[in-house]
Amino acid sequence: MNMLQTKTPHTIIFNDNWEIKRRTSGAYKVANLMHRLGWRTTQIDWVSSWEEHELIEYLDSMVDANTRMFMVSFTWMRHEWFQYFITRVTQRYPGRKVVLGGQQFIQNGYAEVDVALYGYAELAVKDTIDWLFNSGREPKGLARPDSLNGMALLDCNEHYPAMGLPDYAIHYMPDDHIQDFEQLTVELSRGCRFACKYCNYAFLGVKQDTSTTRDLLRQELIENYERWGTTNYIIADDTLNDRDSKLEMLADVVESLPFEPNFASFIRLDLTVSKPHQLELLSRARVWGHFYGVETLHPLAGKAVGKGMHPDKIKQGLLDMREHMMTKLGRYRGTLGMIAGLPHEPAESWQQSEDWLRENWSDNSWEWWPLEISIEENIATVSEFTRDWEKHGYKEITDPQRVERIHQMYNRQRADGESGVQHKMDGKSLYWTADWANIEEATEFVHAWRTSTWYNEEHLIANFHIMNFLQEGKIEKVLKMTDSNQSHFFKHGAQYNKFIKPYIQAKLRDVERIKKFTELGNRLFANQVRGELSTPTDIDLLDSKNHQIPLIQLT
Repeated sequence: MNMLQTKTPHTIIFNDNWEIKRRTSGAYKVANLMHRLGWRTTQIDWVSSWEEHELIEYLDSMVDANTRMFMVSFTWMRHEWFQYFITRVTQRYPGRKVVLGGQQFIQNGYAEVDVALYGYAELAVKDTIDWLFNSGREPKGLARPDSLNGMALLDCNEHYPAMGLPDYAIHYMPDDHIQDFEQLTVELSRGCRFACKYCNYAFLGVKQDTSTTRDLLRQELIENYERWGTTNYIIADDTLNDRDSKLEMLADVVESLPFEPNFASFIRLDLTVSKPHQLELLSRARVWGHFYGVETLHPLAGKAVGKGMHPDKIKQGLLDMREHMMTKLGRYRGTLGMIAGLPHEPAESWQQSEDWLRENWSDNSWEWWPLEISIEENIATVSEFTRDWEKHGYKEITDPQRVERIHQMYNRQRADGESGVQHKMDGKSLYWTADWANIEEATEFVHAWRTSTWYNEEHLIANFHIMNFLQEGKIEKVLKMTDSNQSHFFKHGAQYNKFIKPYIQAKLRDVERIKKFTELGNRLFANQVRGELSTPTDIDLLDSKNHQIPLIQLT
């Protein structure tokens, strides 16, 4: 190892997700980017699942004089936990910069955080690092909102839109300790061709093709298979089937692989109805875990949000997809997302949709959420409903007792640690009422659905979650797994023992040599081991010319 590597600036990146455990991709993308900017990186995943003494043991070994920064992937973190965590970390290891990032709305100010990067940050990180460490200019668009107590916030989607990147691949390092049954994330393109009025995703209404290339995609899948044994994936695209050419590319790549992958993704169902040839492309590509943002089976509500296909065609499209996938692949999980509260749909229509789904779709799955209208003001990545909710017939509920009653069932980040029926982690939701329904009715409907005996005993696990269980037995058994099976997996240690414990044990084994050399007073060899663990090999980094992101020199 080059001895100069131990003097290279070093960052530790914390990642986490609640509920089902999988490798969310943002932190690993940032690690790759930091490598190309000349930094060493240490990734710590599932950080909230570590015992505090384990985390201290690991950090005490890895943090050194060259550790200049802590970075945190915030997308799936809870505010109360993060405040405790970052306070403890910065007290024990003072003097480091702290950068927060992710897709979750950043609605709390943290004195320990130097800057928060919201959204896709690939093109913002270089300017941010130059500003923090090289006396460079502030990143364009940097704000210090009063609502965040002056904490610096950068809306990357607005000021550094990372669209049409030359390569979306993630290259993992040996100390990520990936197990072969895990599902990883792969990204084929970025942005969505559509602009549904309730949607607050970035880059809506995108017309250009931002897809990766066949060679880059195949290279990524082969690399993960050969290095980690990976065959199971979530495809991160907002809409996988927005272009036939992308499906054809994926199918061609899959048919060229020396193994059979499994993919779960977001699918626009009305496109498969209007383009029935897409069914064959999806089965060729082995994309059999589908999430459909159907949202409603009410014709007026569908038209109001930009989904005008008649519900009867949608229903038949579901049945046709199920028959095709089971015939071609012998495996299929279609999960519908349903929203209670869309324009013009009365509460009784929600139950009618539920009745149809139970009668015709109970061998697959669906989820209900109340309509969420964010009133976030610091970020531009918001929905049409957020920008002009009154125009669409919504009014604000202001009665404090009623608001508190709704909040007790609705709030996802409740102080008691329980989770309400809210879909996203958003502390600035409009508590709305309208002529056809209100959020109190929608919340009560969803809460009753989720706490029902039927849901807890018979409801099958969703398309993205099922990929975590493909090693649990024959596919026929896996397809019959219920949410109660999954809850048992979460609550009784099986998930921890399968995913988390081996990872933590492997990370702690990594630093045994550092501890031993430190005890012997041999700082030189301890630093060498740190460098080995946090510096990518050639295959980890690959060819930085492919990424078109210039290296920078820190002073």
